[in-house]
Order: sequence, then structure tokens, then C-alpha cells
Amino acid sequence: MSELIRLTFDEHDKLGLRPFGQKLERFLMVEHDFVEGGLVVALNAPFGAGKTTFLSMWKSDLDKRKEADPSIPKAIILNAWESDYCGDPLLSVVNALIKTVGADESAKEAAGRLREAAKDVGWFVVGLANDLVSHWSGLDPVSAGELAEDKKKARQPRVPDFVSLYEERTKALQKLRDALRGVFGGDSPKAFLFVDELDRCRPDYAINYLETIKHVFDVHGLVFVLAVDYDQLECSAKALFGGNLKFSDYFRKFAQRMVALPEPTKSNLQNLANHYVKYYLEREGKRISMMGHQEHRAENVIQFISALRMPPRQIQEVFRIIGHTVSGDLERRGRLFWCIGVGVIMMSALKVAGHGMYRRIGNIEATHPEVGELLIKLLGKKDADWWFRVYVTGSSRNECPDEASVVKLFKDLGFIENDSSFDRRRELGDFGQGWGHSWADRDRWQQIYQTIETANTFS
Repeated sequence: MSELIRLTFDEHDKLGLRPFGQKLERFLMVEHDFVEGGLVVALNAPFGAGKTTFLSMWKSDLDKRKEADPSIPKAIILNAWESDYCGDPLLSVVNALIKTVGADESAKEAAGRLREAAKDVGWFVVGLANDLVSHWSGLDPVSAGELAEDKKKARQPRVPDFVSLYEERTKALQKLRDALRGVFGGDSPKAFLFVDELDRCRPDYAINYLETIKHVFDVHGLVFVLAVDYDQLECSAKALFGGNLKFSDYFRKFAQRMVALPEPTKSNLQNLANHYVKYYLEREGKRISMMGHQEHRAENVIQFISALRMPPRQIQEVFRIIGHTVSGDLERRGRLFWCIGVGVIMMSALKVAGHGMYRRIGNIEATHPEVGELLIKLLGKKDADWWFRVYVTGSSRNECPDEASVVKLFKDLGFIENDSSFDRRRELGDFGQGWGHSWADRDRWQQIYQTIETANTFS
């Protein structure tokens, strides 16, 4: 999340996460009293579920309240993925702590002590943050020790042995821990450290990050919140230690508790969709939408993204695709045939979260029963009936050449009772006109597919 964008609960909380943040904060403040060292809590949610946005809004809220109440913990966001290439999480975390403390004029001296302690350990951890880094980096203790000794003004005239290196490194780390306790130690939490994007890191770096938090920053007064995709992190650990690893037991060494980011409710998704309609479909001076009746189309989007159980990041991608595809000029504003708009919504959603069927529909490979069964599975029979009428009237597949075959198709899918009458013109005529024809004279789904795939528009 860019530091230039300050996210707040008041302006950006489209998924209603403020109450969860308040509850989680109360939990951290109390639970901190029941652990001996630092408190580590994992915030679990799939990739793209909104963890980064939530942490950014929470940090802004803490920062604002701390201005009036100094007892509020300092909030620090650490993007683990951004420091992955450096190879060492210890320096990344220490640097963030020094910057935060140094920003307070009254704590300049404390920041200085922390900085000096970090310098002592810094040259060791370039190659030797812990044994895991040594193994994966290929740096041996002697070369790391030489670098450390050079930077410490060559205390000894000869290359130190392994025991000397170990003792020096242990002393440096202990000095750093003491400095951390001096600045952040206490009965109440002094800092919340939000570690984001841990599951995007290289497996060795992700595990190294956890080990570093446990062994170096286990200070009563520091609270870590690890934003993770638990399943992805499990894959990273097993990539290092083998498939037989009992990850739940292993992870328990690092995090005392795991909580789940709440899944969005239908009302939450409606708020998010309404926001994205204004942001991606039409924005003054930036984009004009040919899609009319946007309030109805927003409802259509909600139906599909709810059915596909999309996380917020995927929802955002769907709106990006829709916004570009239906953009046009002022003269064609709101004049897109409504079925084309619905078709763009369906295909955009499938492109993001159902790519196989998206490709088959776009290449006119999917059969009518196949699409109908998918819609029933996703939406239920009642809602799927409407969507299937949109689909079948936009398709050029010659599966229903006459009235009888259309009736059989709808009966086989359970959209009409066996003894019910079905007049094709009456039942499907409005949908055909919604595509701009009385019956499919060309395959609209292929047209939509090609328009999306070539980043084109209907203008």
C-alpha cells in the first residue's frame, strides 16, 4: 500500500471492518498481559481479502488517537515482501523501530541507544541473521565474521574462530534485546507492529522472519500482528522442511493466537460495489460509461461476485475490466444494450474467478446445458433462470433450432415444469432485444470475449 495514500476507516472502510479492528485491539491490549515476552497474533485471510487495507486503516486510526492519548501504542507497518530482496528481516524490523522512535523528539536518546545496538549486530546479520539464512545464503561464518570485525575496527589482528564469532554475535544480539526492552518494555503494549505480505516472500525468508521475531523481538511491550494466508505460509514451510511437517504445531511456536479477517457480508459487498461503480465505471474528466441503469448492473455484479466468493482484490479487478470495456464518449453515454452490459459483467467475473468457462464461452465451445448447470450451481435455480435467458439469447450455438428444442432445454434444466407452456417469443423476446436483435444473429459472447481479451471497448 503506497505511503502516499492515507487510508482511514471513515473514508475507506467499505467492508465495515472498524468494529472488528476495535475488538481485535481490545483483545491485544488484554492478551498482552498473559504472555511473558512479546505477543504475536496471526491475522489470517486469503490473498486479496483486504488485509493490507485493514492494517493501513487501523494504523491511521491508532496514529490519530495517539495524538490525544500518549498511552496508545505506536503503530508500525512492515511490508515483509519489500525487504525480501535484502535477505535479512532483523535489520528491516530494527530500522522501522528506530525510525518510529526517532520521529519523537522526546525519544531521540532512546533511538540513539537502539541505533548503536543495531550497529553492533548489523554486520553479523548481513550474512548470519540465524542458521537458516546461513544455510540458504551460502555465506559462511568466517566471511561474515571478517566483515563484522572490519566494521568493528579490527579488534583482533587475526581471523577469529567459530567460538569467538559465536560469542561476539551472542553479545551483540543480547545488547540489542536489552536496548529493545529499554525502549519498548513495560506492562502495557508500547508498539503494534503489523507485518504484511509475509506469505508473498520466498519460503526461506518468510520462515526466517518468523524465527527472527521469536528469538530477537520477544519483548514484553511489543505486539506483532502477522497478516498471512495460512495455507500459503504452510506451503512455504513445507517447501523448506518437507511435506511431513505438522505446520499447525510448528506455527504455534511463533504465534500465540490466530484470528480470521471477517468475510464480507452481502451488505458489505454492496457498499464496495457502489464505490467501484463510481470509481471505475464513470468518473468526471476521466471516463464515461456506455452502461445504463448502473444501479441494476451493480446488483448484477453483486450476484456474481457473491456466487463466485471473490475476495476484494478480485472484485476490484472485475470492475477494472468492466470499466474499460464499457467506456465510451459523451454521445454514447448510457446507450449500451442492457444485455451486453450484463454479459460484460458475467464474462469479466468469469475471467477473474472462472477462467476455464470464460474461455470456453468466449470460443463458443461451452454447450447450453453446461452453462445452465454452472449458473444453477453458482446462483441457485431461481436466479440462474434469468441469467440463462441472457446467455442463451446472446449465443449463436445452433443447439435450439426450433421452439420444441428450446422448451426441452429449459425443462431439462428445471427452469420450467414439464407440463408448463413456453412461448419462445414471449419468454425470450425482451432478452433478444436487450442484445440488439430479436434472436442471435451473431455470437455476442464471443464478441465480449474478444473485446475483453484485446483490451478494446464497445465504442
